[in-house]
Amino acid sequence: MPTWLIIIIVVAAIGAVIGFIGSEDGKRGEGAAQGALVGAVGCGHVLFELLLWGLGIALVFWLFGSIFG
Repeated sequence: MPTWLIIIIVVAAIGAVIGFIGSEDGKRGEGAAQGALVGAVGCGHVLFELLLWGLGIALVFWLFGSIFG
């Protein structure tokens, strides 16, 4: 299983627990689901931004090597 997927699953589980604890008594399941969804989407967004930053830095190194190599 890829590391990024494990990270998203762990963050979703933490979000579900926080959503469950922070919800009212009648809406605990809904709060847990919303917490898990928001945690997973937010974590996926951050990981995607890190991927784009890494690709940008790799592109700069590749251009530097092509021009001055």
